[in-house]
Amino acid sequence: MRTVPPVGLLLDVDGPVASTQTRSVPPRIVDSLVRLLAAGTPVCFNTGRSADFLLHSVLAPMRAAGLPADAPAFAVCEKGAVWFPFAEVPAGDLPRLRHDDGRPAWVRTSPGMAVPERLRAVVGTANDELAGGLQFVDRTKLAMISLEKEIEADTAEYERAREAVADRTRELLTTEGLASDYEVETTVISVDVQHVDSGKALGADRCLEMMAERRVQLPARWFTAGDSRSDYAMADRLHERGARVDHVDVRPEDGVPDTGYPVVTAEALAARGHGRPEDVHEAVGASLLAWVEQDLLAR
Repeated sequence: MRTVPPVGLLLDVDGPVASTQTRSVPPRIVDSLVRLLAAGTPVCFNTGRSADFLLHSVLAPMRAAGLPADAPAFAVCEKGAVWFPFAEVPAGDLPRLRHDDGRPAWVRTSPGMAVPERLRAVVGTANDELAGGLQFVDRTKLAMISLEKEIEADTAEYERAREAVADRTRELLTTEGLASDYEVETTVISVDVQHVDSGKALGADRCLEMMAERRVQLPARWFTAGDSRSDYAMADRLHERGARVDHVDVRPEDGVPDTGYPVVTAEALAARGHGRPEDVHEAVGASLLAWVEQDLLAR
């Protein structure tokens, strides 16, 4: 009989795991994740990031830190359009994945969610015109379009350019007759153009499907974590399925909505002895992992 894991983690990447400033995962988070996975805790990364980013910015440092080859770790990328289990990634050098190149068989995609090539061209031109030097086209995305903030860009200047590009892109969707199939979403560091079926709820479904395929037992309790209102959809979907779930909001400045499940913030984690009440983003993610590892799994 398979053992039921006490806890499972369903995590957005930018914010709870990777710094929104450096785009890298702090070593203490890498080490915590590796220890949790080695102990059998299922971990799924549910993100708008590309498979290439997950491979080189998340999986690579985790492998370097001793991640077991059969660890129950899963990646859902591009808001549900691309996905793969870490255990299916071959040992050795990790491939670079680009939109214009082929993809390995272990990287799964939903072709019907891919943005048309003609839209990629006109959105790229709009970005060059309205946000040149502030925002670049992420060419590692296999299905969606992402325009990402340059690390050194001034935040106020970037936010103005981001909104201008987002508005122009919505106009282009209408002009191209694609407004019913694709949508524009802005984040702290990006403009995303994605299929209307995209989202963190779809990502949660992909995660559960991969767990079932690999015969990974569902946990007794889930923790989801994110830095925006859209990330609550992960917990919503698990709650709808009857799972016990807590959502960790690592940047609750937009306000905490009413939910049918507990919402945990930095203040609540600090009260449990992990982190500071004023922490945000990856500092809160690190506190969550410490709480799970040191308290919840130690019982």
